[in-house]
Amino acid sequence: MKFLFAILLFIFIVGPATLFSHDLWLVPPKNPVAVGDPIDVVIAVGMDFPLSLNSVNPARLTVSAVNATQVVQDVELKQNDEAKQTVATFSPDASGSWLVSCSTQPNQLEMKAAEFNNYLLHDGLPQVLAQRMDSGQLDRDAREQYSKYTKALLRVGHGESNQVESRVLGQKLEIILLENPFDKKTGETLTAQVLFEGKPLERANLCWDHPGNGEAYFGQTWTDTDGSAKLPISQTGLMTVRLVHMTQPKTESYEWESFWSSFTFHIPE
Repeated sequence: MKFLFAILLFIFIVGPATLFSHDLWLVPPKNPVAVGDPIDVVIAVGMDFPLSLNSVNPARLTVSAVNATQVVQDVELKQNDEAKQTVATFSPDASGSWLVSCSTQPNQLEMKAAEFNNYLLHDGLPQVLAQRMDSGQLDRDAREQYSKYTKALLRVGHGESNQVESRVLGQKLEIILLENPFDKKTGETLTAQVLFEGKPLERANLCWDHPGNGEAYFGQTWTDTDGSAKLPISQTGLMTVRLVHMTQPKTESYEWESFWSSFTFHIPE
């Protein structure tokens, strides 16, 4: 109750949200692609899923595609500044489910205290904001290092599911799906698990979203002791699951480090 009161008081003081950071998404094609045909997966940056505000320099990205038995390293990246997006293209040689993954090189930024507090509140890190409150650091400016990790699940041909959605790729912060979203219908739930450095992340603020929802998230929940949470399937079409996790390593060059993760897929119509 004390924590909730502090957060509500902070919302009243700072007023409406100002968003300072952007999610990273991989947006897969809606329909299955034939074996051997090139697949374009859009790399989008923004807060209004899945719209992209700008392209990403391919030099900052590591992208790969995997199925149940192999890893495809031959992924071509093309930056399109006019379209405000970067596109990853590969040609799968087997039917079934494929997983495309992307990670960014770490980057650093500085924020004034009020900006940082507002960012923590509105990007899903109220527990870190409470930590700053408890330690009397709400007026302390912040230097943060951040990196982003994202996945997309897609279908190739008419092959059966190969459970690649639950494959652990070793990302620093990683979302895995413990159930196949292609088998889900509206009214059901989808179980996701969050891993940080390979271990289940308890009490992570896991959010989900659909297109057309603006800069707010469609819903959010907290992971359990196993790092897992059940997400409601309320509509068909494109869906993303995302979270931010922050640590406080207090290095010489930065005090805070954040890790961003998302997983995007289609719920069949």
